Amino acid sequence: MSTLHCSQCDSVLPDAEDDTPEWRECSGCGSLIHAQVFPAYYRPITPTKTETLRDGESSCFFHQQKPAVVPCDECGRFLCALCRVEFGSRNICPGCIDAGMQKGKLPALQTMRHRFDSVALFVATVPTLLIWPTLISAPVAIYLCIRHWNDPAGLLPRSRWRFVAAFLIAIVQVGGWGSLFLFLLAYRNKLSL
Repeated sequence: MSTLHCSQCDSVLPDAEDDTPEWRECSGCGSLIHAQVFPAYYRPITPTKTETLRDGESSCFFHQQKPAVVPCDECGRFLCALCRVEFGSRNICPGCIDAGMQKGKLPALQTMRHRFDSVALFVATVPTLLIWPTLISAPVAIYLCIRHWNDPAGLLPRSRWRFVAAFLIAIVQVGGWGSLFLFLLAYRNKLSL
């Protein structure tokens, strides 16, 4: 049977003081004690039944003495019930979870995403204040819109209106620069005649 000790003087408390409804004095140091003990504290410790590996069964990659329950859907390692981690309908091992967190390959473990729609809108609109940077920023904004259209928008659902607005603004800017160059080319040809 287990024994309780005083938290002040570490003296053994007699069984009469183990589960007292009111405060009592410790017989060793005199400090007040109120102990609530769960019945499981007095239950004798018995060995638990462990799973044993039978002939012809695969063992867990991480625990060779335990039988495998499922294979990892990422790497194919056999996993016991302890190592198995469920992500929706997929079973993944701890090694793949660690690798996925470091490489960002598991979308369920991502904590941040780049918002390329906001970046494209910024690249398309801010340079219009100085006009000449749009010569470079408009094609970059078009590239960002096309390249990242199918990327996840973010951890929270968002619409794609920023992509559409950035694309339209950038197309207008490219059209404006194209019109300006055609006008200058026509004006130069007119002067040379």
